[in-house]
Amino acid sequence: MTMVSGEIRIDAKQEIVWKVLADLGAVSTWNPSITNSYYTSEAKEGAGASRHCDFPDGGYVNERATQWETGKLVRLYIYEGTVPFDDYYGTYSLSADGDETLVSFALEYNIGPNTSLDPERVDRQNRERLIPSVLNGLKQYIETSPPG
Repeated sequence: MTMVSGEIRIDAKQEIVWKVLADLGAVSTWNPSITNSYYTSEAKEGAGASRHCDFPDGGYVNERATQWETGKLVRLYIYEGTVPFDDYYGTYSLSADGDETLVSFALEYNIGPNTSLDPERVDRQNRERLIPSVLNGLKQYIETSPPG
């Protein structure tokens, strides 16, 4: 399984950052890669909570939380969608640093066997474009429109 990751420092307390990340159905408010999102489960938090996310190109994914440590970590598994991966996990982890929060975002995936994607290109795009875009979107949202 391939893993790529990145991290960013956000000028907000860990509780504030967690409040945004834990609202799974509202990810489209801060993630520029997602045009629409909503819960697909009755559970709004914890392992088993799930969401649907639409992409600008018309694609989508359905994700389910497989690991949940309140205030610290959420791990999501894509169980359905238009992405060409057999297994795909995204994990956000938080750690406090005074009044700031260090956020790490890691992607783990296996590219499906029936795709013509170049694995090195996918890894590079995830590392250089997707992960920074997601983390910067989170930072900008929290630092300019902090949730109450």
